[in-house]
Amino acid sequence: MKIIIEDLRVSTIIGVNPDERINKQEVSIDIHIWSDLSEGIRSDSIENTVDYKIIKKEIISYVENSSFNLLETLAYKIGKVILQDNRIRKVKVKVNKPGALTYAKNVAVEVTLKRRNNLAKAYIAIGSNIDPETNVKKALLILKNRMRITKLSTVYLTKAIPPTQPDYYNCVVETITNLDPVHIKFEILRKIEEELGRVRGIDKYSPRTIDLDLVLYGNLVINKNDLILPDPEIEKRAFIAIPMYELNNDLVIPGLNKALKEIVKKFTKNEMIPLEDYTYKLKRELGI
Repeated sequence: MKIIIEDLRVSTIIGVNPDERINKQEVSIDIHIWSDLSEGIRSDSIENTVDYKIIKKEIISYVENSSFNLLETLAYKIGKVILQDNRIRKVKVKVNKPGALTYAKNVAVEVTLKRRNNLAKAYIAIGSNIDPETNVKKALLILKNRMRITKLSTVYLTKAIPPTQPDYYNCVVETITNLDPVHIKFEILRKIEEELGRVRGIDKYSPRTIDLDLVLYGNLVINKNDLILPDPEIEKRAFIAIPMYELNNDLVIPGLNKALKEIVKKFTKNEMIPLEDYTYKLKRELGI
């Protein structure tokens, strides 16, 4: 089945001429989305289908907080944003720029993108402030044996909360998976924490050998006592948002319906020291 969104109007910086790089221009976007909607039909529930209102909000946030030289790039990037939802199999995006040519009513570019598989991109935040140089490395090597790690962000030295504790090593990894997010959190991440001596107590800010958090899983939104996705900390913590942005600057955050581009604008790296040599060595050991 197919979802169609027509004439979605958004303003952005688009074009190569100097005057086009100053002021935003309005573009019109037409979108065709192919997905299996049978579960939503059976249940008649918005939770079991592709929500086109969410897609609209995510596209607006992404496009309005970006700039592009070419219509081709804009159309392609919108397609990638939509395919973040791993239930979507194919998307066709047409971007119209009225008035782009004299004597012509409109100029448009159309792209079609297909999903290669049904794997979701999942992002896992990693932190440690007890022997962090050793424990972050150990955690990543164990995780590599249980999930497919595709990217590792820079590892940063960051201040603890409260600041009387030792500083943290923080980073984020991108994985691709078909594992259920509940399985990832409790059967993989929690068990790695236990293996590395993590003890969970009442004080959630206590020092820890390792902290592994599933912070984003495709376009999935879950709000349960034992699992919240996406992690609300993405919008609050620079040491999560900035490393995620390094890994994929085209991400949109479901639930918030915001592009990561929009979120990271409020953060700085002032209190984040990049551990470049350490990161380089980790990437070599992980083979990424």
